[in-house]
Amino acid sequence: MKKVSKKEILKRIRDAGVVGAGGAGFPTHVKYDAAVEVVVANGAECEPLVRADRLTMQNHPREVVLGMLYAMEAVGASRGIIGLKAKYKDAIAALDEQIQLQKVADRVSLFKLDDFYPAGDEFVLVREVLQRTIPEFGLPKHVGAVVSNVSTLVDVTRAIEDGRPVTTRLVTVSGAVKNPATFEVPVGTPFSSLILAAGNPVVEGARLIIGGPMMGSLSPDFAGFVSKTTSSLLVLPENHPVVMRRLRDRKRQLHLTRSACLKCMMCSELCPRNLLGHDLYPDRIMRNIAAGVAEDMQAYTGAYLCSECGLCATYSCVMNLDPCAVNVELKALLGKAGIKRPSEPRETRSRVFGDVRHVPALRLISRLGLKPYDLPARSAAFTEPVTFVSIPLKQHVGAPAQACVKAGDAVVVGQLIGEIPKDKLAANVHSSVLGVVREVTPEAVLIDVK
Repeated sequence: MKKVSKKEILKRIRDAGVVGAGGAGFPTHVKYDAAVEVVVANGAECEPLVRADRLTMQNHPREVVLGMLYAMEAVGASRGIIGLKAKYKDAIAALDEQIQLQKVADRVSLFKLDDFYPAGDEFVLVREVLQRTIPEFGLPKHVGAVVSNVSTLVDVTRAIEDGRPVTTRLVTVSGAVKNPATFEVPVGTPFSSLILAAGNPVVEGARLIIGGPMMGSLSPDFAGFVSKTTSSLLVLPENHPVVMRRLRDRKRQLHLTRSACLKCMMCSELCPRNLLGHDLYPDRIMRNIAAGVAEDMQAYTGAYLCSECGLCATYSCVMNLDPCAVNVELKALLGKAGIKRPSEPRETRSRVFGDVRHVPALRLISRLGLKPYDLPARSAAFTEPVTFVSIPLKQHVGAPAQACVKAGDAVVVGQLIGEIPKDKLAANVHSSVLGVVREVTPEAVLIDVK
């Protein structure tokens, strides 16, 4: 590990365009500009069928451990904990070996999680690892922690030790494809090239979900491009229940709730946020909607606490209703009505029975109808020719990066093509290929590969 000051760590991370690789893409140089006592690395792989983080820990343990140490240095933490599932035997062995080699066993440790969903949810992970409950509308820093995805830690190490920007991404391609696999590809790679590398769909009328089966989004086609936060592409038959759920009309769910909700409370009793003590009761929301009650504003504003994990819709509800979709629709309606999301954190206490209500991941996979697709998706070389990439200027929370190249410019791998606008929350963007800029739009930089 290099001796680097906090200021220099933040600068190198900023210059390299490092963002949270596990989801929203929060700029890491902003997240690490904090003072906390512990860094928690998220290697729990929240979504079923996704293998990217597991393989990252297995294949790049040195970068994960060093990234943890740099993160600890940046935030002034005295300890770091890598949270991963106990079933990740190869990753555990690789990380244990690196912790011993770096002689940091007194500062960095592993926490082995049971295989349940959503173990990789930031709030759930912090509760499991630290036995601390993040307040409602709060952040990990409110309980003395910073959480970083293990892939983010790899990017941190590369940025600090080699000055290497984020130009590649590990992506799992799974589902109804001939050869499920996990590939490391340049940012901006067309989804179609990845699916071709996995042997193409093995069913007619296949549909694509960007992300995992629980929280991923249904793509209208196969025409998208890899970003810094893309971890999974899931190909499924067009009539698969996971696809069909995303085709439901959200407004119609409100009407179905009025006629079909049994008021059984299962959605609340298994809700991960409710089990953390948060004031989210999907059953109250559903019950009030069914009865046409408009006065219970506390229940309705509880929708803002929903993480949209989808467990209520896919596992809990015996009537095949979708409380999650109702919450999403409610958030939109509340926003239009000028009822804002509360901003002040509210202290809570986890429910004593929360630990016995975890939903086993294998049971969830079976319930989703995904058991035939629960395959290893091991690391594989990406050999498909890519003739162009489309690199988004907004791959992160905040404002889009500002393009600093123009059509006709020659670019090399790692060259800055989008920079942080002045006084804005954003992240730098770099070319992932050697080539020539074809076009610059407000959304992306298109580069023809040489």
